[in-house]
Amino acid sequence: MDSFQEQHLNIIIETAVQELRKHRFDAHAFSDRDALLKFIMDHATGAETVGVAGTHTVRALGIVSMMETAGKTIFDHWRFKPGDPEELACRRKQLTCDLFITSANAITMTGEIVNKDGCGNRINSMTFGPKKVIVVVGKNKVVSDLDAALTRIEEFAAPIRATSLNRKTPCVKTAQCMDCDSPERICNITSIIHRKPMMTDLKVAIISEDLGY
Repeated sequence: MDSFQEQHLNIIIETAVQELRKHRFDAHAFSDRDALLKFIMDHATGAETVGVAGTHTVRALGIVSMMETAGKTIFDHWRFKPGDPEELACRRKQLTCDLFITSANAITMTGEIVNKDGCGNRINSMTFGPKKVIVVVGKNKVVSDLDAALTRIEEFAAPIRATSLNRKTPCVKTAQCMDCDSPERICNITSIIHRKPMMTDLKVAIISEDLGY
């Protein structure tokens, strides 16, 4: 990345951070992983239980292993077979954990957090239940506005996620949302968090690298 690209990226991220703060989110920008991981671990102090959403971003950063090393009890439903009682119980425990760590499908430069979910455990845990929530996103997920956020999800994030899950949905073949009625559809719930939820300590951390889908 040359200096002009970096300057352009910094403006995009800083705009998103400032707009998120106007919407009462505790938002921060990070230029390197070490600073981001320190931020996360600092806010994990005192947390005995940590819930982890179904996100490649969090795992790519090595956060799960860091929390385990720190002696936290981890609620990670990816450790279980989908639909098994243990997996469902794990998803429910995420709703009441001390710290919930997740990513988002998109963050807008107008200050919103946008997601599409299949089950809804991520969306629910982001808005009410856990004592603290940290939303970690790479620069690739920052978009201009709500329309761009939904477009990003429908044309990029959702088809790739469906592919990674080996779902037999139309978007796997077309590379874009077909608003299908497939029983394997993963876009059943759309959430736009316009302002910080009243009773949730929600922090947003944006890092200047591509992470996740």
